[in-house]
Amino acid sequence: MNVAWDEALQQFAVGRFGWKASVPSLLQQTAGAYNGDMGVTTSLFPAESCEEYRPDRCGRHRAEVDDETVAAAAFYTQTLGVPARRRLDDPQVRGGEAIFYGLGCSGCHTPTLITVARPGLPAATAGQVIHPYTDLLHHDMGPALADGRPDFGASGSEWRTPPLWGIGLVGVVNGHTNFMHDGRARSLLEAVLWHGGEATRAREDVKAMSARKRASLVAFLESL
Repeated sequence: MNVAWDEALQQFAVGRFGWKASVPSLLQQTAGAYNGDMGVTTSLFPAESCEEYRPDRCGRHRAEVDDETVAAAAFYTQTLGVPARRRLDDPQVRGGEAIFYGLGCSGCHTPTLITVARPGLPAATAGQVIHPYTDLLHHDMGPALADGRPDFGASGSEWRTPPLWGIGLVGVVNGHTNFMHDGRARSLLEAVLWHGGEATRAREDVKAMSARKRASLVAFLESL
């Protein structure tokens, strides 16, 4: 697991979010997106992202978004429903699921987790059995995917296991099927074939499969 700095608590905590699991909470992820993606300041991140390079124009000023708005945006992401799976009884999908487990993919893309109670969230959100297909941990994915950028405890070649739930609807929602941290993979199969490091053996097993088995694996992923 990665251990990262919690801006709200002002202490180190387990990282769960972000490409390298370097963000400990969705509140911080939300405030970080306001700041890093849109240049909007909050009480958690009061400095403009350009402050280091243009102190004359990017000086600190009053937060542009208040704490209540950031908390509301974080609450929204915390309570989003997950799209239902499709084609559950399709023989090709079921065959692809067996291949997924046989390859050992579930060792990192952990299918099942159970939620716990969190302050500020409805009681009904606790104790739910969910299927995100992630362990929320970072793993070495090899030199081909390395960005050379360490992030707290994650090295330049380590990445958080991305959740797979909803991945089959990326094309519908986003209008493209580009995957990985930099969009280099143009399909789910390409994303699998970019795996290296700890996933090298699984990748090589996929390369050695018949086209029919690879199609079944993709069909399973598209059903999530």
